[in-house]
Amino acid sequence: MKKINTALLIATAIFGLQACSDDDDPAPMPPTPPQAEPVTIVDVAADNGGFTTLVAALQATGLDVTLDDADASFTVFAPTDAAFALLGEDTINELLADTDMLSSILTYHVLEGAVDADTAIAAAGTTVQTVNGASVGLSLIDTTLFVNGATVITTDLVTDNGIIHVIDAVLTPPAMRGEPSNNIVETAVANGNFQTLVAAVQAAGLVETLANPDARFTVFAPTDAAFEMIDPATLEALIADPEALSAVLLQHVVEGEVDSVTAFSLNGQSATTASDALIPVGLKAETDTLTFGGANVVITDIYTTNGIIHVLDMVVVGDVELPTPPQSIVDVARENGNFTTLVAALEATGLDGVLADTDTDFTVFAPTDDAFALLGEETITALLADTDTLSNILLNHVISGSAILQDAAVMAAQSDNNLVEVANEAQVALSLSGANLFVNKSAVSTTDIMADNGVIHVVDQVILPIPAVNERTGTIVDVAVADDRFETLVEALTAADLVNTLNDETATFTVFAPTDAAFAKIPEPVLTSLLGDVDALSAVLLQHVVSGTEIGSLNAYAANGANVDTVAMEDVSVALVNFAATMDSETREVAYDAVNQRLVGGAASDNPGFTLYTFDGDLGTASSACVDGCATTWPPVLVADGDVSSVPGLGTITRGDDTLQATYLGRPLYFYVNDAEAGDALGEGAGNVWSTAKQEQVSLQIQGSNVIITDIYTTNGVIHVIDTVITETLNSN
Repeated sequence: MKKINTALLIATAIFGLQACSDDDDPAPMPPTPPQAEPVTIVDVAADNGGFTTLVAALQATGLDVTLDDADASFTVFAPTDAAFALLGEDTINELLADTDMLSSILTYHVLEGAVDADTAIAAAGTTVQTVNGASVGLSLIDTTLFVNGATVITTDLVTDNGIIHVIDAVLTPPAMRGEPSNNIVETAVANGNFQTLVAAVQAAGLVETLANPDARFTVFAPTDAAFEMIDPATLEALIADPEALSAVLLQHVVEGEVDSVTAFSLNGQSATTASDALIPVGLKAETDTLTFGGANVVITDIYTTNGIIHVLDMVVVGDVELPTPPQSIVDVARENGNFTTLVAALEATGLDGVLADTDTDFTVFAPTDDAFALLGEETITALLADTDTLSNILLNHVISGSAILQDAAVMAAQSDNNLVEVANEAQVALSLSGANLFVNKSAVSTTDIMADNGVIHVVDQVILPIPAVNERTGTIVDVAVADDRFETLVEALTAADLVNTLNDETATFTVFAPTDAAFAKIPEPVLTSLLGDVDALSAVLLQHVVSGTEIGSLNAYAANGANVDTVAMEDVSVALVNFAATMDSETREVAYDAVNQRLVGGAASDNPGFTLYTFDGDLGTASSACVDGCATTWPPVLVADGDVSSVPGLGTITRGDDTLQATYLGRPLYFYVNDAEAGDALGEGAGNVWSTAKQEQVSLQIQGSNVIITDIYTTNGVIHVIDTVITETLNSN
């Protein structure tokens, strides 16, 4: 019975399946999903939001169609909007109107095929061809990839038709060679900026070599201004020593042709020169500038019939031993005639005996008599009577044990460790701004004054030792509350709910603190609005704060030319600005109401100390007559706007005769040659129309704001006082 029932069940099941099969249609196949649209390089750039200028440029040239081709493959080094902004709005508009030039620039950023970061890094030290036919140089420092002078800030944005690498600067295609008609020597002579170099080449007997039509050379050529930085006596002795002179000159010559792109690929390596010296080739990432032996390459790719010239702003001495007089540093300083105060100070402290020791080499940063004069006669007299303090100051100018020439000092200034120990066991910061070498805040004006036991570099200010850290008596907020110069800042911190943050003693901050006068520069309606907008106010205030580190003035000087990241995630610049560099020449004078005036001067002027005598109207309000005409009118308009007690925000303008003049917000500043006669010259009561303003020769600036007091230490960091509120940063400019 059991077997029968089982058979019936099976039969019934089979019948049921057959019945279903007979009644139902076959199950439909699932639909094929639509194929995804390819995501191209143009799609990614457009969607990113950080490449709006690049996308507009691609569209203007029609290259967006090329880079949108899903069947092609490209690698794009893509400049950000911030990178394009460095060109300036006028340049960008001109390029958008000149599509041929723009197309040449854009295609210089593109490689055929997809080249990922690993492949690009492996190619560092070489050049690769772009789709416009020219090449770019790839180089690597640590883990950072560079394309020519641009830094690759993001790699491997992968698309369906290639790869994007993000760069921080727009690449400029190299100049076309053309058909030069002059050789290296003829080109240098015709240029007019290489007279000293040409004279040196002639004295060394190298003219025939560098004019050889069958040879090919690359010459890194120092300008006349570069040679002028060297002490005239040293230069004269060098030119009189053909062997040493030839060694120095041949350090500037590389056999074969090394164009700028190839030089970029050598970043981080050394070039072998015609003297068999190894001269390091580097790159200043902040300015995308090539360096050769520490010197800036200021002009590249001057083509000649037998090679290439690149222009330098410094002479590279390297390891060549310069001719030296048979005199110690003290003897050389005494004979020079510009160091009488320094020599007197050395004698008063007994350090003249130390620096006369010819068994030890020294590097001395020597303040001139004018530099000492900035301290004031009373201070100098007091120091000569206080030999312990004076000795400490003098030793702050001396590096013991080595003679560091200009190019070596510049190399140190550009290194990651630019703090050097001086003879009082403190440290000073070497830094570079353009071609200007600084020791802390003191600018080096003349280099390489040779002595039998070392070298002297001339500085324009006494390098005072940085005081020891003061007693820390409260937090950053405590110190600000106790100082009546920061009432607006404290009000702003309270409104932005940042008091507790900056009161945190478990944290460390560096704060660039604007004074009440700094806040007062902001128009009152704008300031009132800012104080009422918590988010905007917080963003502005946090642009003044660096978290996690205590940056004292020494490290701030060392950061000259660099950028620091604030809590607001915005970069701000750190710079030493040499206002004394705006001084007038010795002969330019103008007459105004029968009184001689000169453009603003510094230590080397007739009025050292950088005291400025200004027409009130030049520093005036928006109602001043100077707003429309003062910056371009000579002599100035005489108006009265009230007293001015300080001159924050100094800058420069270029006058019609191409001279630089110090300004406040674009308005020119003046001083009288004969200060005592100023009032009489303008008539009775005219003295009330004038005001005196003081500005340091060299100003430490944070994003353009002058640091007027440094190193106020607190229990949770350090405060530096600034004279202008930072409202714009590098990221927002």
